[in-house]
Amino acid sequence: MNLLAIPWIKAALRSRLYPVVFQWITATVFVMVLVSTLFGPNNAGQNFGMALAWTVWWPLLPLSFVLLGRFWCAICPFAWVTDWVQKAVGVRLSVPLMLRRYGPWMIAGSFILLGYLDEAWGFNSDTRKTGYLLLAVLATVIFFGAFFERRTFCRYVCFIGAFAANYSRAGTLELRVAPDRCRDCPTQDCYRGTACVPGCPVFLLAPNVTDSGTCELCANCVKNCPRDAIRISIRKPAAELWSIRQPHLCDAVLAAVVAGVVLIEQFAMLPGWNRLIVATGAMLHLDPYVSYPFVYAALLAMFIAAPLVGLVLASLGSQALGGSVSLAELKRTFSLSGYAVIPLALAGHLAHGLDRLLTWSRTVPFALAAMVGWFPGNNRAAWLPWPAVFWIEVAVLALGAAVSLYVGFRLAPRQARCAPWAAYAPHCLLLLFLLAANLYPVVTMMRQF
Repeated sequence: MNLLAIPWIKAALRSRLYPVVFQWITATVFVMVLVSTLFGPNNAGQNFGMALAWTVWWPLLPLSFVLLGRFWCAICPFAWVTDWVQKAVGVRLSVPLMLRRYGPWMIAGSFILLGYLDEAWGFNSDTRKTGYLLLAVLATVIFFGAFFERRTFCRYVCFIGAFAANYSRAGTLELRVAPDRCRDCPTQDCYRGTACVPGCPVFLLAPNVTDSGTCELCANCVKNCPRDAIRISIRKPAAELWSIRQPHLCDAVLAAVVAGVVLIEQFAMLPGWNRLIVATGAMLHLDPYVSYPFVYAALLAMFIAAPLVGLVLASLGSQALGGSVSLAELKRTFSLSGYAVIPLALAGHLAHGLDRLLTWSRTVPFALAAMVGWFPGNNRAAWLPWPAVFWIEVAVLALGAAVSLYVGFRLAPRQARCAPWAAYAPHCLLLLFLLAANLYPVVTMMRQF
């Protein structure tokens, strides 16, 4: 279903007001959050900016990528800042070779760093630290906008890209072109831009877009294409994962990294978390409380390593069952099978986000009331009782596991020199293990309740 065949959608995307109107709204909200975290109450439960950022926006962000692709990236306030800085003082240097070559790995590193700061330094519970983090990201965005062309930060550095790309591949929206209309196009305005509308901000030539991992749905190509060749279509969820044309090692690594970061965030909420911290500190010969950032760094590394090592072992198992093991085939098997991890990682991310959104007391209405001096007697803003949230989380995880198992089943025949059953069995066991690991903290919390 081509959404651009619907007249009002096509008119909206071709309008000069898209995505500018949305960018103004998100930029205004960002300023409110920044001012609130820097100058508002130094109490996370009474700070409007903290409630909006950590309890609403952050949990809902993964869901937006599933339903709308990278639409958030089109309306992100940092994209708006980048564009305005370039217009004002932009030098527009070419993207450094290092960024083009290692950008995905830098994105993975920035996502790990954010996960580390979130827990080790209490960024999600300290208003001032959250404000300083936002200022640091804003300064980085301004730097890249001032010196480099287009949206270099968004394409090669932004930590949200660590899961935005993979989750969008599992989503229901895609931008593609009609190849017959693009053939022998003399202008390539979708990439270069026109006098009225700039070219693709993330360096994409529309005919070369074969997956949804990078396109930000900014609609510049829709406005610029002289042949009306662009299609924005609704598709089956996760269909792109089992039909991916060219699997990339970095995508598989990112899927495993996100799965590990989400897992440790879930385990950090358990009553036994302190015992794990103490045990890890003893193993490292460190005081677990004085040296908590170092102890947590070690735990984070272990949680990230677990899905990565599991994926390597599953790939080795597939190769061994197929009768031969080679480094080239192992890399391909690892890269291809990593896409099957994405739906389950997404489900874990969503389940953890729902826990924040539905059961935390720091929701927007009560934080806003506290900022104006009204403190309700019962400020626990749980929209649903915990048992209901528990079953929602279990359902989300079960659905994610089912989709992952199906994606793995569809990918198995594509693994060379390996029978489909041999390719599938080890990865099936890995996915079931990851499902159990995600269910454990949810079930444990339910028992505590």
